[in-house]
Amino acid sequence: MRSLGFLRPLGQTWTALAIAIFLIALMTLMTQSWLAARAFLITAAMLGFAGGLIWSASAGVKLVARAVEASAYVMVLWILTPIFLIVPFLLLSPDLTYLEALFEAYSAFTTTGAILIAPENIPDTLIFWRCVLSFIGGYLTLLTAAGVLAAFDKAGLELRKSILLTVSKENIFSNLHVAAKRIALIYGGLTAIGFLLLLASGVPAFEALCLAFSGISTGGYTVSSGALEGQVNGLAIAIIAGLTFIGASNIAYLRNLASRREVRMDIEPLAMIATIAALALLFFIGTSHDAGPHHVIADAIFVVSTAGFTVSNSAGHVPLAAVLAAMIGGAVASTAGGLKISRLVILSRTALVELARMAHPSGIVSVKYRGRTTENPAMLALWTTVLGYIGLVAIGVVLLALSGEPFEGAWSAAATAIANAGPLHDQLSPSHAWADLSPVSLGITVLLMVLGRLEVLAGLAAIASLFRRF
Repeated sequence: MRSLGFLRPLGQTWTALAIAIFLIALMTLMTQSWLAARAFLITAAMLGFAGGLIWSASAGVKLVARAVEASAYVMVLWILTPIFLIVPFLLLSPDLTYLEALFEAYSAFTTTGAILIAPENIPDTLIFWRCVLSFIGGYLTLLTAAGVLAAFDKAGLELRKSILLTVSKENIFSNLHVAAKRIALIYGGLTAIGFLLLLASGVPAFEALCLAFSGISTGGYTVSSGALEGQVNGLAIAIIAGLTFIGASNIAYLRNLASRREVRMDIEPLAMIATIAALALLFFIGTSHDAGPHHVIADAIFVVSTAGFTVSNSAGHVPLAAVLAAMIGGAVASTAGGLKISRLVILSRTALVELARMAHPSGIVSVKYRGRTTENPAMLALWTTVLGYIGLVAIGVVLLALSGEPFEGAWSAAATAIANAGPLHDQLSPSHAWADLSPVSLGITVLLMVLGRLEVLAGLAAIASLFRRF
């Protein structure tokens, strides 16, 4: 019966999602968008039925959930949930095939933001659905990172661990409902503030809501194609840049700021700011100073946060730097994709420690992060994550190339898919965008999106756990 250890929280999660989508359907009915309301109601009914069935089947059974069950929960959540979410894509955009609808659903849910159809060619309700899925995906990213995967952070690093997580040894999910409420309060509150600020800057309500959803979730969805400069004013661009930076920041750090009012600067935001500054300088040089400083800074924020918005497409002038920065990504326990910048900070410190050991072989030198001394198992896991990430990008490039994609397009698609920075690919490869990929290539990139959202090592561990369990 231990398999119920991940089935019950999975059923509860799907039921909660069904209720949220049902409320969205009711709001849509008020706007008299009958077809969209029908699509949302069908989606809510499917999720509610599956979630309720699983939840009721596991009721009354003592919940025992450890690493295997938690890994299975995270993997099944990210792999199966988007399958329920394709109905609005199929009903509201009949030109999409089932595979294309799946691609759109996985892209939105993993906050990748890759699109096959331009916003001008789909109804507003489908634009809204993309942004809603990105918002939900961002929330579940925070929940699984800070509420589940944080329990695995041991042996010194504890990158995701925070006050958001307090679990029992017998049940990793024991505090999931508390973490869900805390994260929802912060995440929803920041979104509401972003929406109100965009409204105050003169952005229409519908666009402001969509941009707030996709900004805080780093999904990168817009209401119109092209750069933000042609859609909203400069103040709104600054608000969106701030919102994406916040979305790419550690949720635990944000909670400390909000609840304890601790202004202590952590290494993660400092490292993010340094990366953004360096990338903005490269963008400024690469664009021959054609783009203003505020444009390149905003573009750098959008790349590092893996949101993929653009103001003047500065990334297109320095494509290698842009992709590498996106692959590094934002903070752990954030909505950003990528390896996470704290891992790169630790690796850089490791390199300095190794140099110190070479200079003083008899000295005692250790790697410290946030006051903790890292141990060998933690460093092994860190190196495995980094090498696995790089290896999956290489495998993705090879598979995409074998499926008929040109090398530059294959490399850009693989890297941005696993970094969950989909709009960046269209900026770097406008002649071979997501819509130009073959069906086989779309399937490959979907797999990379999911592995990227699972941070590779967690995804591979989840797969291994499932095989051992079943």
